[in-house]
Parts: sequence; structure tokens; C-alpha cells
Amino acid sequence: MRIFVEGPWWAGRWSDITVATLQELGHETDCIYHNRRTAADRLRLAAGRIARMTGRQAADWPALARQRLAARLVDFRPDLLVSIQGRLDPDTAQALRRQLPKLRIVFWWGDILTPAGRRRIEEAAAYAYRIQVSYRGIHEELAPQLGGQLVYFPFAAAPRFHTAGSLTAADRRRLAAEGAFVGTCYPERCELIRYLNAHLTQPVRVWGRGWRRCHGVHGQGALSLADCMKVYAGAAVTLNLHHSDTNNGFNMKFYEIHAAGGYQVCDWQPAREDSTLGRLVPACRSPAEFLDQVRHALENPRERAALAARASAEVLAHETYELRFRDLLGQLA
Repeated sequence: MRIFVEGPWWAGRWSDITVATLQELGHETDCIYHNRRTAADRLRLAAGRIARMTGRQAADWPALARQRLAARLVDFRPDLLVSIQGRLDPDTAQALRRQLPKLRIVFWWGDILTPAGRRRIEEAAAYAYRIQVSYRGIHEELAPQLGGQLVYFPFAAAPRFHTAGSLTAADRRRLAAEGAFVGTCYPERCELIRYLNAHLTQPVRVWGRGWRRCHGVHGQGALSLADCMKVYAGAAVTLNLHHSDTNNGFNMKFYEIHAAGGYQVCDWQPAREDSTLGRLVPACRSPAEFLDQVRHALENPRERAALAARASAEVLAHETYELRFRDLLGQLA
């Protein structure tokens, strides 16, 4: 198939992983990042702002991004568009269908379900052949409205992107930790890290954005995806703390930590009972349970290593994007 991917330019490389997986499955692909502006885009937007100041109409960024996407699609003439939280709208989709009558669109929503996210999904329902969501709770909530158009498509691992390789001595000095957390600072995450640091011998090392807002926790800035994998591989324990609005499912890190060979302690999600991997991962409902699980892992390195190896084998055998997309494309065929 000829498959076009529209998605975000982002440190987690969501769009790149999707493209690489489809290529590994033998499909011809092209890609556009809907949030990455070229020099020409910036000039057009500046001209548009000047035009609007004089009362003339001009395209804003969403409209410009849709125009750019439509032009690339008409040029590439794909069989399938995978739109990762994309910017297509029903009017543009309808215009595209006149030029590409056989085009099918899969819209992928992998974020929490905010009011804006719900509107985006409802809008996509007007033009998408399939809508896939990556949290089970969102699927359960929207299924009565969207029926068979909606599918549950959990995140997964991509070995090409989610393995750490051999850690050098410099990597270990820079990134190794007894306890580690990688992610944006939210209030509930800040509170938990501070609680753990008050009770553990070594403080949890934290990387990500926004940690200056968390008094007493020293955030060490954002990391590349490759360095995230090195943290997961090198840490004795990696914490995985979902956003408080997560609706029963697992984030990308849930799979990535184990693909990198790490050991994870996660907050509890009902979806853990639905898979072998979920049942393997220690899950916690309170700060005290997190502390107990982290201490237990640190005090039992052989048990920790054995569980990490089992979880890694499970992810790489049964929870990969190759398997997810092979199944999806088989259904579409």
C-alpha cells in the first residue's frame, strides 16, 4: 500500500515510529509534521498577520497546515492516510475525496480525552474510515456514539527506537540512577516524588519539563528519546506516573521502559488485568505502596532483574507496533 502519515514533530518520535513500522511491513510511505513550520510557512504567516491588520483575509496556521497537507496528499496519491491527532477538517477531507476517491483515513487519538480532544474526535468521525484510541476507557466511553468506526489501539514498543544498546561509562555517570522518572511535571507527580525523596536513601532522579515548579525536586531537563532509553536501561527502578486524567490504559512509557530492558513501578490502571504484561508490572494505588514497591525492588536485585527480563521478552514478543499495524492493515484489507 501507499500510506501517508500526518503527525506531530515531537521528542517521543510518534510519527517517525509509525512511518518506520509501516516501511518495515513493506509499505511505501511519506510523512508530514503538522506542527513543524518551514521558513516558507513562517513568511506566509507573517504576511498573513500584516494582511489581517489591514482588514484583508489571510490563512492562519491551521488553514495553512491543511493546505500543505492536501497538496502533499494529491501529489503522493496514497491508499491510506494515518492522521495522528491530525489537523484535517471535514471540508478539506471532502475536497480531497473528489481528487482521491479511494483514499481511506485512519484518525489516531493517543492523548487524554479533554473537551477539545472530544471535539476533534467527533469532527474526525465525519471523514475517517476508522478512529483508533489508545486508552481503553476512552474507547468504552465513545463506543456507544461511534460504534464499529472506533477501535482500541494501545501504544506499543518499536525495537528500532526503544532499545538502549550498550551504556558507556559516560552514559552511566550522566544518566544512571537508583530511582528515575522521565516526564513533564504535574502536581500529583511532584507530590509523589517529594514523598519518595523524603523516605528513600537516594532521591529519585527526574528528567522532563516543568520541574522548576516542584520545590525541593531537582529536574534535569528534557531528554532525547535515545537518552530516555538509556535512563530506563540504567536505572534500578523507573517510575511510570500517568496523568491524573488518564482513562484506563497505558502511556507510551509503559511499553518503552521494558523494551529498553528496564524495571518499572507504575500507578494502577484497571487495564493491567487485560494483558500478561500488565499483570507482570508492579502497580500502586497510593504513595505508600509506591514506596514499598521501590524499596522491595532495590533490596531484591535478582528478583528485579528476573522480572525485568520477563517483561522485556513479553513486550518484544507480543506488544510491538509491527504486530499492532499488521493487524490493523489486515482488517482494512
